[in-house]
Amino acid sequence: MRWLAWLLLRPPALVLAWLLAWQQGRRLGRSGVLELRLGRADGDGVDLDRLADFEAAASRPRVRGVLIHLDALGMGWAGLQEWQAVLERLKDQGKLLVAWVEAPSTAAYTLAAVADRVVLPPLGEVGLVGVAGQLRFLGGALSRLGLDFELEAAGEYKSYGESFTRTYATAENREATRALVDGLHQEVLETVARHRRLSVAEVQALVERAPLTAEEAVEAGLADEIAYEDGLETWLEAQLDAKPRRVGARGATRVQGWIRWLEAVGAGEPIVTVVHLTGAVVVSDRGQRGRSVIASRATVPVLKALREDERVKAVVLAVDSPGGSALASDLIWREVELLKRTKPVVAWFGDTAASGGYYLAAAASEIIARPGTLTGSIGVVGGKLVVGKALAQVGVHSEWVGAGPNAALYNPDRAFTPSQRARFRAVLQRTYDTFIQRVAAGRRRPEAAVEPFARGRVWTGRAALEHGLVDALGGLAEALLRARRLAGLTPGSGWRRSDISFRPRRSVLSRLAPGLLRLSSLVPELPPAAQLLRDHPCEPLALCGLTLDLDPRYGPGTGSPYTMR
Repeated sequence: MRWLAWLLLRPPALVLAWLLAWQQGRRLGRSGVLELRLGRADGDGVDLDRLADFEAAASRPRVRGVLIHLDALGMGWAGLQEWQAVLERLKDQGKLLVAWVEAPSTAAYTLAAVADRVVLPPLGEVGLVGVAGQLRFLGGALSRLGLDFELEAAGEYKSYGESFTRTYATAENREATRALVDGLHQEVLETVARHRRLSVAEVQALVERAPLTAEEAVEAGLADEIAYEDGLETWLEAQLDAKPRRVGARGATRVQGWIRWLEAVGAGEPIVTVVHLTGAVVVSDRGQRGRSVIASRATVPVLKALREDERVKAVVLAVDSPGGSALASDLIWREVELLKRTKPVVAWFGDTAASGGYYLAAAASEIIARPGTLTGSIGVVGGKLVVGKALAQVGVHSEWVGAGPNAALYNPDRAFTPSQRARFRAVLQRTYDTFIQRVAAGRRRPEAAVEPFARGRVWTGRAALEHGLVDALGGLAEALLRARRLAGLTPGSGWRRSDISFRPRRSVLSRLAPGLLRLSSLVPELPPAAQLLRDHPCEPLALCGLTLDLDPRYGPGTGSPYTMR
């Protein structure tokens, strides 16, 4: 019956795909320009997981160029480098790239620098001020409120707990943070220097002078022209020898996705599946209120199905996670290990692949990361928030009656006793030792060679490559290419890509009354890491204690546009 289904479905699907492509060609004409807006909620943006469709749409012969509008970017360094790679490939195809930016920060300008032409408005400025980090500590404030975090860590660089228990950074925390900031800053200097034909020293000198006015940016070679947005039309027309026909990048990307899906209907080519794993690692996604998570109860069955599907020849795990539950990470790791025994599994790391995010991918055949990926944090932290003193200050007292010495181990009213603390530390150490074993086995190295680069320290992707924690640097395209090669799919052989994403769970109320959902978002809630500690008190957590905000809106009086905590 399979041939009958093919006969009924494939020809109509191919006809529809052809009609969509023809209609898209009509819209573009002979001087099509895709208009791409990045960083604006109401713009014509493209999500990172749709990059392949955007690149395919922009690669069509009728597309002559891409007009890029850049605002505050809601992505990390790896996402930034993914966009850079796509734009560089389009430039190599002869596509004209024009970036119109108002007041780009360091991250936004690093992406704009890839363009053939960078244009600023008269009162614009380039905020290429470099990368900086800020460490914030709440220990003193929490103690005044009578709140104590009982946290233990395996690994001296595991700094997550410091934010809640200390008033200043440890020497190890400062060392690791300095190395990260310096590594990311060097990435900025080299990228800008390469695309703007400047030396690294020249770019560093400009960083030390920034922010730069539009006139200063043009004089220094960071921008090419000063003009309002409406002035771009005349310049584009002169370059294309025809009036440009602008088409929104989001719409073109969506159409390209439909074409790809229709062309795959009934196709018999081997499949390479990309599994997108984004968010904190948890056992279940219940109670997450629309937040993207990597839930072992949802992920494990999908990986098992891919293992049993003979059409799937290779799997790419696209991981972007700060970590989470050690138990959930280990359950997913086991399924990745079983999957690798039947077909190649390549892990690709996005903005962050730390702690549990690294753990679950450790068994992969190969690991590929971007140079700016926050990688590693191979360590464990766990504990509880003790509220007993805070409650006592307002007259709330409690008594505890237990049948065993550790019955109150995770009770939030009471601090650890010495014996409970010793027991909890033993649990953390066992988890840490297992973590090291998983990494050493996956990277085919002795445990003694891995452990010095673990201890909870976060590395850039480039440093992680030097220390053997990843196998190569590159993007998702390189991960797909490597997975195909490991599966024996030669460049001339047919294959198709499929993607699996886990969408955030949404309540019925959020679907029926989005206005009420926006109102409820005004109510403050615990940070994701604190929620993990609250929801998983009985298991140690593998967490990255570092959040790097790369590109908040840059402007006078905002201070450093980068916050690290």
